[in-house]
Amino acid sequence: MAITAFMVWISLSCMVGFIQCYEDRGFNPLGYIPVFIGPQDGLKGSDKIESLPGQPEGVDFDQYSGYVTVDSEAGRALFYYFVESPQDSSAKPLVLWLNGGPGCSSFGAGAMTELGPFRVNKDGKTLYRNEYAWNKDANIIFLESPAGVGFSYSNTTSDYNLSGDNRTAQDSYTFLVNWLERFPEYKTRDFFITGESYAGHYVPQLAQAILHNNNYTDRTLINLRGIAMGNAYMDYEAMVKGSVDFYWTHALISDETYMGLISNCNFSFPKVSTERCRVFFDQAENATRDIYVYDIYTPLCNSSSDSISVSAFDPCSENYVKSYLNIPQVQKALHANVTTLPYPWKDCSDNVHKHWKDSPSTVLPIIQELMGSGIRVWIYSGDTDGAVPITCTRYAINKLGTPVRTSWYPWYTQGEVGGYAVEYQNLTFVTIRGSGHFVPSYQPARALVLFSSFLIYSRSNMNMKVAAFAWTVLLLSCYQLAFFPVACSAHQIDSLDRLLKSRKSANPPRAESWGELDGTHGYSTTAAYVEAQDGRFRLMQDDKIDALPGQPEGVDFDQYGGYVTVDQKAGRALFYYFVESPQNSSTRPLVLWLNGGPGCSSLGYGAMEELGPFRVNSDGKTLFRNPYAWNNVANVIFLESPAGVGFSYSNTSSDYSNAGDKSTAEDSYKFLVNWLERFPQYKSRDFFITGESYAGHYVPQLAYTILSKKSTTINLKGIAIGNAWIDDNTGTMGIYDYFWTHALNSDETNEGIHKSCDFVNGKFSSTCYQYQSQGDEETGVIDVYNIYAPICNPSAPKVGSAGSVNDFDPCSDDYVSSYLNLAKVQKALHAKATSWGACSNVVWTDSPTTILPTIKQLIAGGINVWIYSGDMDGRVPITSSRYAINTLKLLVDTAWRPWYSNNEVGGYVVGYKGVVLTTVRGAGHMVPSYQPERALTMISSFLQGILPPSS
Repeated sequence: MAITAFMVWISLSCMVGFIQCYEDRGFNPLGYIPVFIGPQDGLKGSDKIESLPGQPEGVDFDQYSGYVTVDSEAGRALFYYFVESPQDSSAKPLVLWLNGGPGCSSFGAGAMTELGPFRVNKDGKTLYRNEYAWNKDANIIFLESPAGVGFSYSNTTSDYNLSGDNRTAQDSYTFLVNWLERFPEYKTRDFFITGESYAGHYVPQLAQAILHNNNYTDRTLINLRGIAMGNAYMDYEAMVKGSVDFYWTHALISDETYMGLISNCNFSFPKVSTERCRVFFDQAENATRDIYVYDIYTPLCNSSSDSISVSAFDPCSENYVKSYLNIPQVQKALHANVTTLPYPWKDCSDNVHKHWKDSPSTVLPIIQELMGSGIRVWIYSGDTDGAVPITCTRYAINKLGTPVRTSWYPWYTQGEVGGYAVEYQNLTFVTIRGSGHFVPSYQPARALVLFSSFLIYSRSNMNMKVAAFAWTVLLLSCYQLAFFPVACSAHQIDSLDRLLKSRKSANPPRAESWGELDGTHGYSTTAAYVEAQDGRFRLMQDDKIDALPGQPEGVDFDQYGGYVTVDQKAGRALFYYFVESPQNSSTRPLVLWLNGGPGCSSLGYGAMEELGPFRVNSDGKTLFRNPYAWNNVANVIFLESPAGVGFSYSNTSSDYSNAGDKSTAEDSYKFLVNWLERFPQYKSRDFFITGESYAGHYVPQLAYTILSKKSTTINLKGIAIGNAWIDDNTGTMGIYDYFWTHALNSDETNEGIHKSCDFVNGKFSSTCYQYQSQGDEETGVIDVYNIYAPICNPSAPKVGSAGSVNDFDPCSDDYVSSYLNLAKVQKALHAKATSWGACSNVVWTDSPTTILPTIKQLIAGGINVWIYSGDMDGRVPITSSRYAINTLKLLVDTAWRPWYSNNEVGGYVVGYKGVVLTTVRGAGHMVPSYQPERALTMISSFLQGILPPSS
């Protein structure tokens, strides 16, 4: 099971009543609480920690831990760990942190794996410093609550079966009153409550208790200024609906499961479920059981996979913490376990969780009360969390109906989009990009900026408008971008964007079907130009590459590069790079790879950044081996097409102004016919066409050209297209739906797009285009080809010459451009001396708005069609692929299921009659760049004619 110790009670299982979940066993607002106040003299000094075993040198702050009794009669005491700020602790605020569960430890999770000053090393015995600890900006208490959690205990064992929201709030309030007597210097300090997950109940309930009890003169006045809750469970209906929507839009469950849940489950009432609802719940549970739901892209603990994670957080951290906190010397240093508990320290208490007594289905009324009282309320959400997804948070906030004061915008830190923010009346919502459930674990630098902004805004005595402006300036940090050189895959973005925008121009590319363009119902059967191949063995040998400059030692395959003329009269020739398989090349299939754009290079992108045998080092001069190159399983041709792209050229310059889908398919066909004359040993070989992006046009069109020409030399078996642009209407709708569900766009923009854009009939008003432009702008400066990837910073320190295929460098475009423009490289490739560019500004003259009819024809012709999609791509997202396929109305042959690569869920696959759809988990637009191992597993299955591994 992917979910180990950290339990979130609010899983989809609550929905169908398999466990007792958030029934409306309501939280009673706590009025006057009779508080036990025990003697506190001398206890502060006793609680001071001299040193934690294994802590690093140079600790420059005071830390304390111990017990505060909250019920002397029952002998109930709560354990806390407190760290002061290294600088100006006397002036900085006091913050309480609460983890959720319910029943999970704020010390083990919050302090030791998230925002505390230390993290535990893999040895489970030593600590290292967390440079993004929140005690940089505040003095922080981590409270293990209720009794039975972590080191907290009761001498009355029945207490462990009586926990619930009411008692937890009451005991936490009693803890605070007593703790402030023990640390009286904090009595007047600004106080904040923070937490995550089920602390979406704890935090507002405790804040409400403080507000109510501050009204009594015999009580310590707690100077509560604000609350902040992360990935917080607040409302049952929003939670369940948001989870279901998140799972589908993030490609974790099938269309059928999604529609089954929507149609058969009542999201409003926890106890109401049907047998049909349970069936679809089981399907959802089975599909997601082997991923870590707290961060859907992170690897599992102890995985041997080389998959790339969004964050560098070690998924086994909870194991290290458990080992460390059960060391007797550690417990002694912490003044913990003084009663010798009959069980070891655990991160979560199964018993407390199982016997939870009261939990309202919503805490939104409490949040509204806090907002009305002037308490600053911040709600933040890591956008890759599947346990309490961001969609749940947005649905819950929308139920509050509070107006927007500061519109949605991206905020920045360290030159990157840290997330997005919107300010409502008395409430602020902030997302953290690329973070799972435990935000400070997965994105510690971004989490610290968030926390600092929250404190500054909440402590401000300025009026709301001025305070909001100050907060915006801090969180936005736009000044960083003025000096930060941004370089990413701009050429590819520009090429597809330029084509899509040209649809709106006064002179758009022709969108007719090919039959209409020809004035016929199909292709001309005129024979293709075949270049004289006398001495073809000599031509093949002339194209053989002796060695590429800077290539690593031990290259064990043959490689070729050169030109094939496709129009002798015009002098039009296409450049190719061909790599044979290191083993059994004589029996392995032949694969053609095409990059999209339109107008982008299959050599520069496909061969040098994705699936080719080499990648370019950061020096721009040397290469390193790609162990997951596709020539491990096939012989692969990379074709730069059309003329004007990369090294391909024409002696007739007007050719560059007349490129388009039809001429590209015709020239690619002519290339193949001639290439097979040059390499006749491949004439009878199984042949496959693959590509990505706008190759969603190239690949099916070339395949159909081959079929229509009735070629006897091209043994076409199948096509595979990745993150493929195949239909304008569903593609565009998919983009903006993806943007909203992945927290890149505002509610207002999403609503405006769906109200003003007719995606069914392809009718788009000027208002529609305005909302689409607004949606594009709201995403900020991110690499839309992988919404969680960093952008290129050319001035950042480089890793040196020894690159790694498992850590894709966002500046790879720059390295490839430098390499392919070296004179000696061009000579070794047998390329004409030229200024090589990744993408060309060829003028595109024809482009059908949909390729779906062509795909239907391929299905009818018996061609194996695979459509695959990296699920982090925002340019041609998985939603676009699913919408397009759904318009074909194909029957399901093999139900949606996860597939595996190296013991991890590599993605999901569904087999339709004629089409296979497979996702690649954790990959962006260029799938082999971001998830090379999974991409190789996927393409190997495609070539074998089988679905990816089911276990």
